[in-house]
Amino acid sequence: MHDDEWVALGFTPWWLPVIGMGPGWFLLFYAPLLVGQVATIFDVPLGWALVLTLACAAGCLALGLGFVRWRYPPAYVHPATLTIRAGRKRARYAEVTGAKILVSTSKKRRSVTLVLLSEQKLRGAVVLRDARQNVIDPAEAALLQDLVRQSNIALPVSPDDPKGRFTRYNFPGYLTKEDALEIVAHPPAPADPLPTGPTL
Repeated sequence: MHDDEWVALGFTPWWLPVIGMGPGWFLLFYAPLLVGQVATIFDVPLGWALVLTLACAAGCLALGLGFVRWRYPPAYVHPATLTIRAGRKRARYAEVTGAKILVSTSKKRRSVTLVLLSEQKLRGAVVLRDARQNVIDPAEAALLQDLVRQSNIALPVSPDDPKGRFTRYNFPGYLTKEDALEIVAHPPAPADPLPTGPTL
């Protein structure tokens, strides 16, 4: 790992978008079933009804994964220039102004993703703990902590709540700089408390 090259932060598996879809998965499963029901109503042969249902399922899955991958692209950093990249967007560390936690939880598993935000509309996702309970590599965690320390991450403030008394309610899932540093250092396990409630 060299300072003059781009370094991927966290895990970047193909299923990364899954954690960002949340309840949207129910819609993706419902649409193919609806297509199958409509096909039977119009007396479409069983074989063609099955083909249409599977095609709809594949199309919905591709669209869903593509949309979330676009919305939450993986984050890369360039330590030499103190730059973060996500998708086509780039920002300096100091231009990162927000952090949000995405959590997907089951009975015994929890995946935790940190999303870094900038005024340039950058959204960079970093998986800190995956569904198999693997955590971010220590070297990558150190790079991420350096980014957060040099950032200007702060909780957003609503014009209707200038003192920020209800920020946790108005902007669920958003983190302070201190919260972001803590979850990078210690990605919350299933039994650990979260700095803010789950967003999914």
